[in-house]
Amino acid sequence: MEHSGERAAKRRKSFKKVLGIVLAGLLTALNFMPSVQSLRNLPKNIRISTGQSQSFSFALPMELRVEQESVVVSLSGDESLGIQGESSGSANLTFSLMGLPLKQVTVKVENEKVVMPGGAAVGIAMYTDGVFVVDSADVFLPDGTHRNPAKEAGLQSGDTITKLGSEQVRSMQDLLSIVKNSTSNTLKINYKRGGRSYEGRISPAVDESGARRLGLWVRDSTAGIGTLTYFDPSAKRFGALGHAITDVDTLQILPIRDGDVYPSKIVDVKKGEKGSPGELHGVFSDGQQKIGTINKNTDYGVYGSPQGAFVNPLYPQGLPVGTQSSVHPGQATILATIDEGGVREFDCQIIRVTPQLAPAQRSMVIQVTDPELLQKTGGIVQGMSGSPILQDGYLIGAVTHVYVNDPTRGYGLFLDWMLDMQ
Repeated sequence: MEHSGERAAKRRKSFKKVLGIVLAGLLTALNFMPSVQSLRNLPKNIRISTGQSQSFSFALPMELRVEQESVVVSLSGDESLGIQGESSGSANLTFSLMGLPLKQVTVKVENEKVVMPGGAAVGIAMYTDGVFVVDSADVFLPDGTHRNPAKEAGLQSGDTITKLGSEQVRSMQDLLSIVKNSTSNTLKINYKRGGRSYEGRISPAVDESGARRLGLWVRDSTAGIGTLTYFDPSAKRFGALGHAITDVDTLQILPIRDGDVYPSKIVDVKKGEKGSPGELHGVFSDGQQKIGTINKNTDYGVYGSPQGAFVNPLYPQGLPVGTQSSVHPGQATILATIDEGGVREFDCQIIRVTPQLAPAQRSMVIQVTDPELLQKTGGIVQGMSGSPILQDGYLIGAVTHVYVNDPTRGYGLFLDWMLDMQ
């Protein structure tokens, strides 16, 4: 016979189970509320300039509790949050709904930053940090058989060889010389893969001609044409391209040892068409006076130190930097060099802006509307990567990629991300 205490315990257990299910359902429903989804799209870090204000809209009214320090934050009753930057500094904002903390946001208020916009065509010559492995290949031996020493050693496309035997490897010539002059059957090899360092052993093969070979296709340098994005006089740094320099065969980011940037002359334009990206054809020479040196190659551009100051002929006083939160769909312009006329300004439209919580590519979609640029290039072409994007008197980003099936459209990167990486 069941005692009353046991029945009470079962009821309590049943009640807790039901309560747990109800709470889980409420949390799930809360998670999918439009207002909570809108809050998720709010960046974790918001950067504004002193005197600047930004507003963010939510799908439904929310009860928000804000903890602030050095900025004034006003909350309105019409489903929006207004932020006014009073002085430089930062503030931590905590957003809550029904007493439940949902998100923390840091607002950074900075004095307005002014940089010199780019738009000039530049030639880039870059040298890898070590020797970059493109692929491996069989070595044919005098007896008619073949070996692949690189594959036997575990080397892969995208690896970077930094040391062979006891000697540093800085170029293909270094690699060839070490292999040729070594008499050892096996050599210690140091290489990098995915940012990590490894050590192994490799046994050179003697081919039909009597030469010692590792069975490797390698690369130690690259060169090409791009566009300068900005020069930051306060940091004495410049940024260009808006994307990384990658190996043409493996599409991996090339590790940089050093590099140089030179003025480039545009001599021809291959017009972009649907399914066939266009291209600027330019020439430069390492005998020219270089613009600067490169020491950083990232997903968001290449960076370096200038040789002297760069001045944009259209904006000799420079332009203030527009933060991510100020970018909006609508009229904009890009600065580019497409012929011997130098840097020029062309009309475009920003047709989509993607809020990003952390540095990422494809921050916005732009469409070229300028009749002259469309007639000359068909829109965005290779070599225009890094072209500054201007809106409302601010430098807000850089052109990065073109739509292969619609050369009038392309992607842009927030300048915020480029500056963060410099």
